[in-house]
Amino acid sequence: MAKKISGKKLERNDEQKGVLFEDVKRFTDDRGEFTNLAFETANDVTFKRSYIISNNRPGVVRAFHGHKKEGKLFYVPQGAFKFIVMDMESNEWKEYALSSATPKRLYVPPGYYNGFVSLTQDALLVTYSTSKMEDSVNDDFRLPYDALGTEVWEIMSR
Repeated sequence: MAKKISGKKLERNDEQKGVLFEDVKRFTDDRGEFTNLAFETANDVTFKRSYIISNNRPGVVRAFHGHKKEGKLFYVPQGAFKFIVMDMESNEWKEYALSSATPKRLYVPPGYYNGFVSLTQDALLVTYSTSKMEDSVNDDFRLPYDALGTEVWEIMSR
């Protein structure tokens, strides 16, 4: 286990500056579904690339990855993920749940680490980035997945 960072966990109603966690409008009719990701409310940023992440089983953790210049927008069209977003300066962190059952989008601005764990077998994560790949490589900061302890990735039953 890596050296644990002592960071303050924020409560559900606490805000992280610049982080957006918003509902996504989904329209359904007899033909199927239409989901509007509507970038215009995502802090008026311009996205330069997108990619899809899938994990081969529930419980796969990908963490922690941060940028000082790049922002990312996450959306889950299938399955579910648990996210942790941590301020790179204060180490304050907060959990977010993204699920296709209750569509939301999560915008993580520059200055934050993010990490996530897949909660379902079929989980897909669509990511939009404000940086081109070549710019992102020079703005890449990482922490071990267990920097906050392994217990942050556990899933609690309700």
